Amino acid sequence: MNKEISNEEKMRFNSLYQQIIEIACGNFMFRQEPSGRRDPIDTVAVLLNMMSEEIYNFCFEAQQQEEQPEIQFYIFLDKNLNITSYSSGTSEILKWKRDKYDRPVSEILSENSKKALIEELDSSTERAYQQFIPVDFLYENKGLYRSPCLFQRMVGVDSTCTFVITAFRFSNGNELQKKVTHTDELLNSEKKESAATKILLKQVRLYVLRNLHNELPSLKELGLIHRTNKTKLKEGFKKMYGTTIHRFHMKKRLEKGALLIRNTELPISIITQKCGFKDHSHFSKNFRIQFGKSPSQYRRENQRSIS
Repeated sequence: MNKEISNEEKMRFNSLYQQIIEIACGNFMFRQEPSGRRDPIDTVAVLLNMMSEEIYNFCFEAQQQEEQPEIQFYIFLDKNLNITSYSSGTSEILKWKRDKYDRPVSEILSENSKKALIEELDSSTERAYQQFIPVDFLYENKGLYRSPCLFQRMVGVDSTCTFVITAFRFSNGNELQKKVTHTDELLNSEKKESAATKILLKQVRLYVLRNLHNELPSLKELGLIHRTNKTKLKEGFKKMYGTTIHRFHMKKRLEKGALLIRNTELPISIITQKCGFKDHSHFSKNFRIQFGKSPSQYRRENQRSIS
């Protein structure tokens, strides 16, 4: 007997669908907030978050090395808290000389971190494991590596993946402080300013991708939102991405529309709203400019190619 899906579950499935659309549109920083029920839907949300992080790290690896942002890795545990697997790069980050599979996770944690892990997993079952906890991992030489972590229970997967530790590593290029000349200090200051500008522009780009369903505010308002000025925002974005902010926004909205037209049966009027256009004529006019045909023609041609 088929179980009827509740309205709440439909909303949660719709959130998963929205996240998949965001990933398909290139927004790898979109994250799903688990409901706290720790059921299969939450598990899919966690896995989608992990997939987004892995794709982002892979696609922007060169830029990450240059700008030294956070790096994320995962350690999976069975129900007895034994390590069953971990994401690529974990052993290099924690300087493990041999595999840590089939070992109690306690072997790689400091005494205080062991207690923190047990206390977190033994805490109220009503609370999702979304609290950041500082964890000290042990190097092979017994040195410590501290990282803020999330502990999460996985549901609907096999017994080898009952829990996951999501750890955040922040590389710091200024760990070794050296005496420098005044010229070196100026060069370092310029590099820091350049790195800060790139981070700012990436944040603006993510803001644009997260607002494909809305009209963007003016450049002045965008500058106020991101604590910068209109000129720096306008010139920096054009230099970094080769287009203006509003053209980039329009292009991504239309790409999202094309994706929905190709892969869903949603009426074009609904797709128009989901892409942030006020009326069909505005959407259709810009769609034709970008794709050379109207949304209806585009759907008919893609349906023929699929059949």
